[in-house]
Amino acid sequence: MPRLDSTHVRVGRVFSIVLVGAALQIVSQTILARSLAKPDVGLVSLVLGIVPLLSTLATLGQDSAIVRFMASAQSPYDVRSYLRRILLMVTPLGIAAGLAADVFYGLAGLAAVVMVVLVVAQSVVTIESSALRGRHRYELAMLAAWAPAMVSTGFLALLQVSGRLTPATALGAYLVGFAGCALALTGVGGLRQPAGAQPVPASVIRDGFFFFGLSLSFSVMVGMDKLIVGKLMTYTDLAVYATVFTVMKGFDFLFQAINFVMMPWVSRVATVRIARYNAAITAIAVPAACFYLFLGDDAVHLLYGGRYDQGIFLIAPFMLSGIIKLFYAVPSSIIGGCLPREALRAFLWFSVAAVAFNVAIEIVLIRAMGLTGAALATAAAWATRYAGASLIVWRYRSALNAPRREEKLDI
Repeated sequence: MPRLDSTHVRVGRVFSIVLVGAALQIVSQTILARSLAKPDVGLVSLVLGIVPLLSTLATLGQDSAIVRFMASAQSPYDVRSYLRRILLMVTPLGIAAGLAADVFYGLAGLAAVVMVVLVVAQSVVTIESSALRGRHRYELAMLAAWAPAMVSTGFLALLQVSGRLTPATALGAYLVGFAGCALALTGVGGLRQPAGAQPVPASVIRDGFFFFGLSLSFSVMVGMDKLIVGKLMTYTDLAVYATVFTVMKGFDFLFQAINFVMMPWVSRVATVRIARYNAAITAIAVPAACFYLFLGDDAVHLLYGGRYDQGIFLIAPFMLSGIIKLFYAVPSSIIGGCLPREALRAFLWFSVAAVAFNVAIEIVLIRAMGLTGAALATAAAWATRYAGASLIVWRYRSALNAPRREEKLDI
């Protein structure tokens, strides 16, 4: 039976990998912000901001479904064949999603090609890393998930040092980094997956559609502000918004590390202790908030040489969103990891409604308040999602500590 102490250690290791990836992500954004014109930074930010959302559309929730299944599965299943089927499904969907984004945003040439390649590559990486996560290989899974961004940053640094960094070569760096990592994970990672005699139940694929709605609404909340800013405002405005947000991503990285381990872990524990988890989140959120409250403006000024100081006012609403997101990790992990399918279904319908609310409030507040409205709308959307997840956990609280069996039956 896994212990909370050992889980703290795993979270710490995963967070260490996230910190490395976060540092490199800040390095890449700093390179772009210092080397390219603001409209060019906005274009690259637009492409990178859309990729996670489109990847969510392409994977159809199969990444989370395989994590939930494998985390508690005891019998040897043919995961290798399952992953092949899923990749054959998500690749054409990724191509279609990327092409649709090209048409919607009027992208052409290299930017259009990069959009399609990054969506497909991110979808492949997501599926492969999720299979590792489901086997409780959290550290390796997180490293795989961050690999495209890490490799791309390396190429950007080489281009800057050699004096060859332009908007076109920057996009090319991301294309090579993402595509190379996707091919490597498919070739090497796929061979290391279990190839047992028992096929993965068809119910796992259908469970993915529940997670699809949840993942889609999550990705909308993560990226909708930037997408609407990119549509309703200028690329310069988007560059300011995305660049300051990069500094504030410490909350996102903390959430990613906690949720990455907690969801598969709660599927195995005998007792779910919500109050204890929330206390641990508080101990993490307070120092993180204090850091940004007192040093956030200095960090923006130092990293970008004063070029983006006009966006310092965004730090406070970004900090509010980050705190809410950290607490959201608890109910979301419980729903995805151990509550019955009825809870997933209930949260799916809530999430669909939350997507509509998220889009509406973003448009209204961006038109009324500009970038401030975008940041405040995001905080309101996170508060709504946290409240809904908490209510569903409370509604199905009787199932929290009930004996959980391996899910094999079709639904």
